[in-house]
Amino acid sequence: MSFFNFIRKRTKHKSIFCGLESSGKSTIISFLETGQFVEHTPTMGKNLKEIEIQGTRLNIFDMGGQSQFRKMWLGELSKDTKVIVYIIDRADVGRFDEAKQELQNLVPIIKKDNIKLLIFANKSDLPNAAPIDFIYEKFNLEEIDSFEIMEVSAKTGYGMADAFIKFYSELTGKMLTKTILAAAISIYYKSGIPVVTRTRSNSDLNQNILEGGFLSAITAFADLKMGNTAVKFEGESGTFIVQSSEKYIGALLWTKNLKIPKDESANTLNDLLCHLESNSMGDEEEVAFYVEHYCSNLM
Repeated sequence: MSFFNFIRKRTKHKSIFCGLESSGKSTIISFLETGQFVEHTPTMGKNLKEIEIQGTRLNIFDMGGQSQFRKMWLGELSKDTKVIVYIIDRADVGRFDEAKQELQNLVPIIKKDNIKLLIFANKSDLPNAAPIDFIYEKFNLEEIDSFEIMEVSAKTGYGMADAFIKFYSELTGKMLTKTILAAAISIYYKSGIPVVTRTRSNSDLNQNILEGGFLSAITAFADLKMGNTAVKFEGESGTFIVQSSEKYIGALLWTKNLKIPKDESANTLNDLLCHLESNSMGDEEEVAFYVEHYCSNLM
């Protein structure tokens, strides 16, 4: 073994993502990596994804969820795994008994090797998603000594930042602080009709002044006819960053107390618009729903 391999072995942070097929394992991993929803075909066997965060390499094994691959979970779990993330499709209640049994098969090794267990209740965006207390009871989670269950949606982005921060801390022993990327966000249709304005829950911004600032910035942006280029406007509340996509105009309020560069906030706005273009059909309620979910990671 070379010295380089020895160093790599010592600094490896290994996790595995398990769950029934179509529960969303690969989709969640992609969202953690890119911040965007990407549909995946079912994983065959296993895939290794390496992500580097703040100089720390994370080895994430995406395990196939089909019945013929589930014996591989136990074999991979016993090889220096620090964290297992078990994905439940909370809208697929008809398969809860099957998902419960597969989780129970893992529990003895989790206990024996003191592996951290995180449960991601995915597809929280769907109207038929089962309540968390129902999942807790149905899966007999009270029998598991230590775990944490988190509500997420890899399609809308709901809860993904908090889930990643928890995953990272359990895997590495290091703490990540959630970066606040906007003081407020507003989405308009290209026609100029406002759809939704989202403000940080603990914000002391005056709502009338804020909405007036967004309207002024978006009107000025439309007059400039800058295409999809992000434009910054100084206002009473802070800096309004405005950008457009095919169907929407988005505006984001940057303030000094965010303690991040303005360009980072501009990139965030672009990501949100791309997310809306890729996933929303344009209905007002649906757009507002997607913005609310996605903004759970930004503010």
